[in-house]
Amino acid sequence: MKTLKSALIYFSLTCLFAIGSNAQGIFNQQSSKTNLMLAQIAGYQTYLQEIKTGYHIAESGLNTVHELKGGTFDLHAAYFNSLQQVNPAIKNNPKAKAVADLQQQIITLFTAELSWQQKQQILSPQEIAYIKAVYQNLLGKCKTDIAELNDVLTPGKMQMTDHQRLDRVDHVYAAMQDKQAFASSFTSHCRQMATDRKRARLDNEQLKKLYGIG
Repeated sequence: MKTLKSALIYFSLTCLFAIGSNAQGIFNQQSSKTNLMLAQIAGYQTYLQEIKTGYHIAESGLNTVHELKGGTFDLHAAYFNSLQQVNPAIKNNPKAKAVADLQQQIITLFTAELSWQQKQQILSPQEIAYIKAVYQNLLGKCKTDIAELNDVLTPGKMQMTDHQRLDRVDHVYAAMQDKQAFASSFTSHCRQMATDRKRARLDNEQLKKLYGIG
């Protein structure tokens, strides 16, 4: 009986030890899992903080880029607006006024020539019509030059540097000079042709009178 009692005591102690060992093992496992989870949470928090910091950096960078772009746009806008302004020195350029004077000279030349030709009645109606057509065509080209010059000298019309405006004024002036030179040469030729024809008629009439041809 004593032996059985001793055996039961031994068995009970063994079970308690085993249970205690298992409980300690389970506790240790739970503790390890808890520590791992805490480490993971800490890692996630660090990662999220890094993401948040990176987002703020990116957002700040985008704002800076936007501000730089806005500033660049403002600079470009100011530059292009300045190109629309006309320097008073260019606006008062003597060649600009000379362009209008040259056009008036062309008008005077053709007006005087047509008036003289119509009074003399030497050239045929077809020839007079041709002179008028040349005059109208040339006058149309003059108006185109004048319109271009006005655009160059009017603020807000064209975006150009001072150098470009001066070049355009010079170009229009040279073009108008060519037209005035042509008008002078053409009307002189018309006058000479009519004069030669009138002289030929007078000579022919004198010859008829001289030889009694009638």
